[in-house]
Amino acid sequence: MTVEDPAVAPVHDFNPMISPHREDPHLFYRAARERPVELSPSIGAYMVSRHADLLTVINDPETYSSAAAVPRIYDNPPEVVAELEGYVPETGYLVNEDEPAHTPIRRVFDAGFTGARVRAMVPRMRERAGELIEAFPSGQADLVSGYADPFVQTIINAVIGFPAEDAARIQAWTNDFVLLWNPLAPVDGKVEAARRLRDYTDYLQALIDARKADRRDDLISDLVHGANGFPAYSDAYAQCIIRGAARVAGYDTTRDAITSTLLVTLQDRTVRNRVIADPARTIPRVIEEALRRDAPHRGLFRVTTRDTVLGGTPLPAGSPLLLLFGSGNRDETVFPEPDAVNLDRPNVREHLAFGTGVHVCPGAPLARAEIRVAVETLLTRLPGLRLADGYHPSYIASYFFRGLETLDVTW
Repeated sequence: MTVEDPAVAPVHDFNPMISPHREDPHLFYRAARERPVELSPSIGAYMVSRHADLLTVINDPETYSSAAAVPRIYDNPPEVVAELEGYVPETGYLVNEDEPAHTPIRRVFDAGFTGARVRAMVPRMRERAGELIEAFPSGQADLVSGYADPFVQTIINAVIGFPAEDAARIQAWTNDFVLLWNPLAPVDGKVEAARRLRDYTDYLQALIDARKADRRDDLISDLVHGANGFPAYSDAYAQCIIRGAARVAGYDTTRDAITSTLLVTLQDRTVRNRVIADPARTIPRVIEEALRRDAPHRGLFRVTTRDTVLGGTPLPAGSPLLLLFGSGNRDETVFPEPDAVNLDRPNVREHLAFGTGVHVCPGAPLARAEIRVAVETLLTRLPGLRLADGYHPSYIASYFFRGLETLDVTW
């Protein structure tokens, strides 16, 4: 392997779309934590990898703005933008808002993920998990495509207010939207995705108009009518929140957290035995340790508002940063033996899988409930579950997410 090989990321660059970082980003993370904060040519941003540096950025929003937390679809090449203009609105996204704009929309958004609403969804979670297990082929299954994926789609769609029968096309549109966020994706594929998002815009507007006439107990209604003492937002803003902060953020990360928790459980006999012996106490511990070891969301961007120094590196105003939560979660100075699975790790909740600070993931309680129910139901219904013979974990090529391609099991 040489730096000149275009199919392989250089050792001090980071490109999660190709080898070796697609399979194991921790190769880069470990090296990056031992070096000053450096620019990744592939990403076009400085990589923030140490836990302490990540907290410095997160806790200083005046110096490190969230305005560039996720890319904007209108920052794509001109031929992509041409397919969006006049059809697909883009205002702000929750994660891209700094104060004072952040708090009002966050309060409205939080109304969709209250403890009461999460608890009300638990029976549907158990029901859906059981339906999917009943549909498994005899003696074998892929827990990504056959379990975690449809399970999470069902729950997040219900919370948002999408009709259950529209799940397939909503997911297709969501995949198109994520593609437009990926600066490393081919332009021709983005052009087609942008064209399809016109139909998504019309679909979302129809739902927004329906909720204006008939409010329901869902996130769409909260956005178009207001909640938590804050007024309704514009149709365009509601569209951005629904398709981005709600549907994207509520899908990939939870699906991948479910499968990473199951992988940890099935790979380690000691972990599995503890789960079977005392699921109520052990499953929450496995969830947090799995979130720490393999954060399902790679990280968010920030941009410096003034000249500063971070991790030994001078950064001029306007410098883009990528916060590598997965690296901070394995920082040896915070988590001893960070690659090991330790269900009794006393500080495991210091992980950054859901972020922290003012932009901590508002859907984290829902995600934790989904993971717990999915894991508990599966292992209760199939106590003989084990990894399929010859199974080896492989990971999706994704700019933002860290998730298994398949999780093949038998029983």
